[in-house]
Amino acid sequence: MDIRTLVDIAIDEDPRAPCLWVPSEAWPEFCAAIRRRPNLIGAVIYRDKTVRDGGPATDIVTGSQQGWRA
Repeated sequence: MDIRTLVDIAIDEDPRAPCLWVPSEAWPEFCAAIRRRPNLIGAVIYRDKTVRDGGPATDIVTGSQQGWRA
């Protein structure tokens, strides 16, 4: 699956989350897929969500999962 599809799945699974983080390795591909460039603070708006670069070697994480520990 491509990164846009994975982000769509994450949004569908957690529709109330206001934001989403994408792994750094997939960030350029995601921005190209949605044909947007990050704004001055490094975020893009996609499907009414703030999407940001989540750092290297991370998973796609929604706002409600941020800081969650198993």
